Amino acid sequence: MDNGTAKTGALPEAPDLRREGTKITGWLAGLRRVATWVAERELWLLAVVVAILLFSNTLPLSLLGASVILLPIPWLCRRVAQGYLSRSTQLDIPVAALLVMALVGLYPSVEMSTSLRVLYKMVVEVALFYGLVNGAHSEKRIWAVVAILLMAGTGAAVLGLVGTQWNMSKLAVLLPVYRWLPNTVIPFLNKAGFSGNIVGGALAMLLPFNLALFCFGSRRRSRFLLGLSLLIIGATVLLTQSRGALVGLVVAFVAMAIWRSRWFVLLVPLGLIGLFLGSRYFGVQQMADFLLISNTTSSAQGRIELWQRAIYMLQDFPYTGIGLGTFSRVAPILYPFFLIGPDTVVPHAHNLFLQMGVDLGIPGLVAFIALLTAFASTAVVTIRRARGTEFAPLAIGLFCGFVVYLIHGLLDNVTFSTKPGTVIWAILGLTTALWWYLRSTEQGASG
Repeated sequence: MDNGTAKTGALPEAPDLRREGTKITGWLAGLRRVATWVAERELWLLAVVVAILLFSNTLPLSLLGASVILLPIPWLCRRVAQGYLSRSTQLDIPVAALLVMALVGLYPSVEMSTSLRVLYKMVVEVALFYGLVNGAHSEKRIWAVVAILLMAGTGAAVLGLVGTQWNMSKLAVLLPVYRWLPNTVIPFLNKAGFSGNIVGGALAMLLPFNLALFCFGSRRRSRFLLGLSLLIIGATVLLTQSRGALVGLVVAFVAMAIWRSRWFVLLVPLGLIGLFLGSRYFGVQQMADFLLISNTTSSAQGRIELWQRAIYMLQDFPYTGIGLGTFSRVAPILYPFFLIGPDTVVPHAHNLFLQMGVDLGIPGLVAFIALLTAFASTAVVTIRRARGTEFAPLAIGLFCGFVVYLIHGLLDNVTFSTKPGTVIWAILGLTTALWWYLRSTEQGASG
């Protein structure tokens, strides 16, 4: 065989494996850089989705579903860039159980569109929690989230001053203020205007850590802005006259005082003595009416009847609940009221724990109590670790916001079906992020 033939019949040269390996390595490195960029900006994506959530009652259901589909993207990018989906927390198992029961809660729903909207809100709120846990991973980012929360709270308070449907029958001394304030309905946020109880409950959760940072924080340059925010939010909460929010704030402020000095624990027996003397002077019935009367119920008996109906629902639907967000549809038909007028719309059970059981069944209620317990444990550890640092006022303030949520929840409802539910999930997420940061700082110092 001559040379020409040999050249013609020769096998092709083997590819340069080293060059191909370099290309693949470069491609993977580029993919990891993109994934890192996306994962680091998860909070911006969440800000967009949470903004969409605020308009959930007016936007098409398909748009809400599409926005929820975007939420796993940062998780996948974090898996590619850093090797894990999310930081682990003590709240993981209760959160997973709540999501499972939320899916189960779709089964008995008589109004699927309403239940899906509540489910989407819940998913976004859980995503916000984990977004803060993973995104607020440094001192700079933690303070940035605090600033955003306070600015958002101040903006919400200003909107509340403009668009809340005030109850002018409680304190006559405030009537001139109500007449001076504009009464404007903002249709794309709420067609009927804002409820005073909801506005008061949401803002009251932000007030304690605003107050703690103003009184005990070390950043003097921000003292003026903190004071201005405190004044606007506090005035709005007072004008709502939400009894649950105001009682919750009193308990939270006592807890904050005890944190500063153990001598303030004496306020607890003094408060109990005051309640006893008040019941003797005004009467138990009058005090109960003062706490329990609302736009929905005109007497304490009406509120108790409402709670009884919620208990009946728990007895009849113990495993699935009645369907997410369908209380106002189910109650008048299956559990009619006698003390509440037939034309009155009752949106929820006016009790946080009963509403969770009504929406998610007894397993969901158990998961919710487990979530609260796990968070309380995390918050207490965070307060202990933050002692002596500039984060100490923030830690106790966030915990006191949680206290307001619990106390207010005994008289009203701020859960997944309401917009202010976003506030408590932000508090849970920021506290857990602070817990992570302080733990890693301690481990770095000991190492």
